[in-house]
Amino acid sequence: MGKGNRNKNRRRRKACSGSASNSAFSASQSGDSVSSQKNATITKYAVGERFPGPVPSQESVVMEMWGQSLNVLIQFPGLSRGELAAFKQGFKRYTYLETGTNVPIANWIFEFPSPHNPIDCNFDARLVNRETITNYLNPADGELANVVYFFLLDGPILRAQKMVGIHTDAVRLFHETIRKQLKSSYNPTDFTLSLSNLHSRYSTWDLARLGQSFKMHGE
Repeated sequence: MGKGNRNKNRRRRKACSGSASNSAFSASQSGDSVSSQKNATITKYAVGERFPGPVPSQESVVMEMWGQSLNVLIQFPGLSRGELAAFKQGFKRYTYLETGTNVPIANWIFEFPSPHNPIDCNFDARLVNRETITNYLNPADGELANVVYFFLLDGPILRAQKMVGIHTDAVRLFHETIRKQLKSSYNPTDFTLSLSNLHSRYSTWDLARLGQSFKMHGE
């Protein structure tokens, strides 16, 4: 659905759109493993093992929608101990930002501590199966899905994972952008060009300052 970037000064930002995932996902987290259901097949995500699905081929951040949950795949080839520790520590603040007019872009910025550093990722609802996105926007039980699953990868290997609950106000903002995207007539090329222009003008920290920030519950 969309790719983002690490905020590393020694690396140049790359912007491109990701591919859609239409799989269903329902998970319960316990220790170092997560079990999920994709198309009626139970899949287990276990730390230290190969990730049971497609992974980004290079350093990047990809946000996908599986069922009614958002899932963020963070690809850090050559992952360091410090980066792993910072991921496990988690972020205390995150930001949501909608950019663009003709091409509305949903941007999320998650402020992981150094040396992992903040990441940003984007989302294009038009790449998602329409039934999946409709169910996400209109849950049968009326409860907004506010869980985000993070998977930290070193090549094909899953090194860590976490499940985070985000504020419903942030989810509502995200829903608003999704509805705008579904009503728009842009194509994937338009989205990629708009995203490239955005990333040529603003850093991850810039996006965080421009958007609406939220503190993690309990902070």
